[in-house]
Amino acid sequence: MLYQFHSQEFLQNLPLQLWMFGVNHRQEPIHRPQGLPYFQWFYCVKGHGELILNHQRSVISKGDGFLVYPETAHIYQGISDNWTLHIVAFNGSLCSDILHTLQMNESGAYHFSDSAIFEKHIQNLLWLYENRSTNRSLSYSKECYDFLLDISQCITHTHELSYVQDNDLVLKIVTYLEEKYASVISLDQLSSTVNLSKEYMCALFKAATGQTIMNCLADIRIGHARQFLIQHPERKVIDIAKSCGFESPSYFGKIFKKKVDMTPEQYRKNS
Repeated sequence: MLYQFHSQEFLQNLPLQLWMFGVNHRQEPIHRPQGLPYFQWFYCVKGHGELILNHQRSVISKGDGFLVYPETAHIYQGISDNWTLHIVAFNGSLCSDILHTLQMNESGAYHFSDSAIFEKHIQNLLWLYENRSTNRSLSYSKECYDFLLDISQCITHTHELSYVQDNDLVLKIVTYLEEKYASVISLDQLSSTVNLSKEYMCALFKAATGQTIMNCLADIRIGHARQFLIQHPERKVIDIAKSCGFESPSYFGKIFKKKVDMTPEQYRKNS
């Protein structure tokens, strides 16, 4: 479950401010060539996934986590079907200083020697959310700071990273899909962009990622749709579908249900 906040919920501009958090989130594939404008901490609750940063790959299993700095290109996706994560995302004017002071100097994979720490703070955030305490922004900021202090004592940066073959091509294709996801995209058009035959391009992408280009595009579109459903509760589902490249509302509903295991309306309600 993801809990994302709208800017109007926070009246104070704090030096450390919670942006969103996720509890036992069944993680969908994420490809972000441009990164996001905030810091993200992830912790693996179960299953196995992979993180790709700077042409390097880390396997993330239970007891592992990863940190992603703002505006950092990254890919993460499940290797097993049940890859489940806790998530804390935050920003603010002092975030970089705090993280560097706590020796969280760079994006990457980390191992947790104490698996209970992340769980404790996720439950604290959930309690604050469910009890709707007064001055929520300050309460979240305090909890986020305590979270960073505590995990700094039990994490070790993992350096055993392997080079990802053909990642230049993968990132070039994924970047194009991210930029054009709202438009009609054909494999012929994409193969012309990367200067490869359609067949060869598809074969290289499948070998490097384990999925087809069109399935990757569907994941990207559904990923954006999930964000829009939460961030814009006033928008109709059919409008969100079109803005994410789905001309057919019924096809959007079918693909969304297949990948998320619930309808768009159920997802919005549950989130």
